Amino acid sequence: MNTLLIIAAVALVIWITGTLLAIRGIEEPAYTLVEQRDGYEIREYASYIVAEVEVDGDMRTALSAGFRQLAGYIFGGNTSKTSISMTAPVMDTMRASENIAMTAPVMDRVSNSGKHIVAFTMPSQYTLATLPKPDNANIRFRTVDKSRRAVLRYSWYATESRVSAMQELLRGYLIRDGYKTLWDMVSAQYNPPLSFPPLRRNEVMVDIE
Repeated sequence: MNTLLIIAAVALVIWITGTLLAIRGIEEPAYTLVEQRDGYEIREYASYIVAEVEVDGDMRTALSAGFRQLAGYIFGGNTSKTSISMTAPVMDTMRASENIAMTAPVMDRVSNSGKHIVAFTMPSQYTLATLPKPDNANIRFRTVDKSRRAVLRYSWYATESRVSAMQELLRGYLIRDGYKTLWDMVSAQYNPPLSFPPLRRNEVMVDIE
């Protein structure tokens, strides 16, 4: 019995450590914390670039399909002839492709047509002119302008029902505090799928006036 407990404890420590190390050093969009409100916070985001793809299906299906397409791009599915060194992750590819660092979070929103738009933020060293062209014609680039956002953070798994509940919670906070929202709410996930649930970082966010 003691042996099983020791094994379980060691496995738990490995799981937690792996979760913490998996996101260390991964670049995020730059922001400044403006104000900590009751239940959420206000952030000022600098402009950044996203690679995004529009996909059909429910949230889980769409995220999976969108993630695969975008991951294919950043891990070499592009036509650049330039070889560059990246820090997170470090990968070695053929010169015909360029390896782009993984960033966080993976973002999801629903378009006016009802499709999910899944997006990765691009490393800040790139501009629209210097990003390598994707092999996948479905991938497009977009500059996200400087913005002020309300952000609600939560842990565990970002299921479709939990995302909806958190969006409604944030919407209620903003109505309470007199903020007017702009555009659509975005769901953001920062961790790999097998991360330790209590340490998972998820957010719902929306631009505000």
